[in-house]
Amino acid sequence: MTNLSQGWEWKSLYEILSNDKYSIKRGPFGSALKKSFFVENGVRVFEQYNAINNDPHWKRYFISYDKFKELETFKAIEGDLLISCSGTLGKIVELPENTEIGIINQALLKIRLDNKKILNSYFIYYFNSPTMQGKILESTLGSAIKNIASVKILKQIEIPIPPLKEQERIVGILDESFANIDENIKILEQDLLNLDELMQGALQKAFNPLKDEAKENYKLPRDWEWKSLESICKSISAGGDKPKNYTEKKSIDNQIPIYANGINNNGLIGYTDKAVITKPSLTISARGTIGFVCIRKEPYYPIVRLICTIPNEKILYLEYLYFCLNFFIAKSDGSSIPQLTIPKFKVLQIPLPPLKEQKQIASHLDELSLNIKNLKQNYQTQIKDLQELKQSLLDKAFKGEL
Repeated sequence: MTNLSQGWEWKSLYEILSNDKYSIKRGPFGSALKKSFFVENGVRVFEQYNAINNDPHWKRYFISYDKFKELETFKAIEGDLLISCSGTLGKIVELPENTEIGIINQALLKIRLDNKKILNSYFIYYFNSPTMQGKILESTLGSAIKNIASVKILKQIEIPIPPLKEQERIVGILDESFANIDENIKILEQDLLNLDELMQGALQKAFNPLKDEAKENYKLPRDWEWKSLESICKSISAGGDKPKNYTEKKSIDNQIPIYANGINNNGLIGYTDKAVITKPSLTISARGTIGFVCIRKEPYYPIVRLICTIPNEKILYLEYLYFCLNFFIAKSDGSSIPQLTIPKFKVLQIPLPPLKEQKQIASHLDELSLNIKNLKQNYQTQIKDLQELKQSLLDKAFKGEL
C-alpha cells in the first residue's frame, strides 16, 4: 500500500458496503436459475451481455413473480453496481434511475455501496483503474475462462477513500477529462472509417471507371474484357494438410514458410523443408477469415482453407489481381460458416484491361494503399495513446495527484 494524502484512508470493500444483508452477491448457479424457469412476462433477469453492454436489442428474459420470491436474495435495483465476473471479466455498470427490479444471473456480481462513505461514480472509476483491475486479476480462478474468485476474497480488497467532497472533485475532473478523450477517440475512429471508404471508392473507380450501375458484368472501357479467373490464371489450387515435417520457428532444415487462412502474421504458422508453390502467387482465405488476400513472391507451403492462384503473367499482372480480388471476391458462401470454394472462385469474373494499364492501376492503388496504411497506423497510435492517458489519469487520481 502507498502512503495516502491527508484525510484519505484505506478501507476494505466490506467496510464500504451498505447495511443491506445482500449488499454483495454473486448470481445463482446451476439449477437455481434454469432457462426452463423463463416466462413471457414477469421479473427481469439481468444477463451479462445486456446488463454490461446496455444493448436494447438483446433478448430479455423473465421469471415469474413466485420464482422471484424464491430468488429475491439476488435482487438488483437502481443504484446497484453490476460486475461481469465470468468470461468478459471486470466490466462494471451502475443501474440507472427507474431501472426495473430484476435478479442477476451467475455471470454477474451485484454490489450495493454505502453512499455516505463512497460515491458510486468514484468506485466505478477506481474499479476501472490499473490498480484495481490488477487486484481483480490476482483474485481470479480458472485458466481458459477467468472467473472472479469468491466474494470473501473480494471483500478484503483495499480501496483508497478520500472525503466525499474530494471524491466529488476527483470524479468531476475525470468526467471532464474522459469526455474530451472519448470525443477525440471518436473522431479518430471516424477517420479510420473514412480511410476505409476512401480505399473502397478508389477500388470502385479503378475497376468500374465508366461508373455503370449494373450489379454484374457492367459496361467496360474499350479494350477491357470480362474474364473468369480460370481463363487468366495458370493454376488455382487448394492448400493441403499440415506437413509432417513442421516446426514453429525457422530452422536449418525448415526454411519454407507454411501459410494458413489466418490474418495474424499474414497467416504464417510455421516452417517446413519443401515448397508446394514456387512461383509468385496470391493466397485467399477460403473459410473463417474469408477473403483475406496476400501476395506471395517466395516459395511456400499452403494448408487447408487457403486457395492459391498463379496468374498468367503474359496477360495478368499479379498486383492488379491482388487489388481486384480485394474488391470483387465474395464475402461469404453458405450459412453458418462462410466459405469460398474452388469451383466458385474459378468462375469469378473480373474486368481485364491491357497489361500496361493493369500495371498503371496497380501502381496507383499500391501508393494509395501505402499512404492509407501509414495514416491508419498513425490514428491507431493516437487512439492507443489516448487510452493510455485515461489509465494514467486514473492512476494519478487514486494517488491523490489530481
